[in-house]
Amino acid sequence: MALEGTLRDFSFADILQLISLQRKTGVLTLRTAENLVTVSFQDGCIVGASTLNQHTEDMIGLILLKRGEVTKAELEGALRRQEETLQRLGRILIDHHVVPVETVRVALQQQILQIVYRVFRWTDGEYHFSQETDIDYDRDLLQPMAADSIIMEGARMTDEWPFIDQRIPSREVILRKVDPARRLEVVEQRGGLYSDLEFSFTAGDGGQNADALREHQVSESQMVVYPLVNGTNSVGDIILESTLIEFETCKALAELLDRGIIREATQEEVARELRRGIAQTAPPRFSFTSLPWLALPFLVLLGFSLTVIPRNPINPGFELRQEVWNRRVLESLSWIGLDRVAREAETSYYLNGIYPADMAELASAVPGRVPTDPWGRQYRLVSRGGKLLVTGADAAGRPAPRLILSHNLAWEGSGQRGGRPVGPGVQIVD
Repeated sequence: MALEGTLRDFSFADILQLISLQRKTGVLTLRTAENLVTVSFQDGCIVGASTLNQHTEDMIGLILLKRGEVTKAELEGALRRQEETLQRLGRILIDHHVVPVETVRVALQQQILQIVYRVFRWTDGEYHFSQETDIDYDRDLLQPMAADSIIMEGARMTDEWPFIDQRIPSREVILRKVDPARRLEVVEQRGGLYSDLEFSFTAGDGGQNADALREHQVSESQMVVYPLVNGTNSVGDIILESTLIEFETCKALAELLDRGIIREATQEEVARELRRGIAQTAPPRFSFTSLPWLALPFLVLLGFSLTVIPRNPINPGFELRQEVWNRRVLESLSWIGLDRVAREAETSYYLNGIYPADMAELASAVPGRVPTDPWGRQYRLVSRGGKLLVTGADAAGRPAPRLILSHNLAWEGSGQRGGRPVGPGVQIVD
């Protein structure tokens, strides 16, 4: 059968209807300038679909992960085995007893349907059907899907997408709850042919009209997406996280928007939520009140020991002499001071446009912020040959090779000021 043309003359629903009625076996290829989709048929039923520009939410691994069927570690392990063996991901997960066959079968159905349903929105493009005697697909994992139910659901989606696009003009829109403390009651919906996929193939919305719901009631699909609305997730993020297909996710969001349960967030609200999230994930600051009370006597004893040890070089418990104390402890503290001096020199550079020539110039540039070493002496600072050098001395005041910190200068300028390079900073003039 030669079946080819453009979607302007013959719609996708009509093509599916014809292939289904004639119980054809083969591959339907649909092409636009931006995308290419293939749909496989066996005796008029859909047994596979793929797309050139695969959406992230179409990946079977992500579908299983979102539905809680696999953990992130299990999925990463299966993907590594897939790279080595080139087996199908679903088959790997089953063979290694990660998920049962039925779970993979449901995920594969959702993957195929998400691809097919997007084609219903195409208004232009070319199509070609190549008739075959048989189609190679995993008969143990994939149950053929009748085109009739898909056509009916696709037609419903086509009718409802304008309402969704009107409420959600962009996938970049960020939504937030109007009243986060609001208690909502889920109204159970009638299941459909594919109710385990969390949507139905019946016309309408399973008998539940959003307008008929009371103020505190939501549908099952609305409750799936409602927790994902947090003031920082965009619509695209919610689609990725939702266990529903793209259409059902967007429809539920549009209904919640229409009912005033959620709304679009302002830029100030998004920034505030992001700052709150950063503050919550920041590591907690150390506090002595957070220590167990039994640890306090130990800390007191430890502090006393560290004070006494360097004064008691024949201590039988540790045999720690003054020289070891100086090298292991005080010189380590000195390294912290070296780093602080280097940071203050960088600060002076970004303020004044030049690096300080020595410690005296640094002290005048950032008064009160230049540290001394553990023995109360100043460090030595010099910028030379594209390097910033900060050096320290040991306990006896001798130069110590162990206490040399070298940083590359942030910029080497061609101009000169006082015999030193001038950088592109801001010169502060009194």
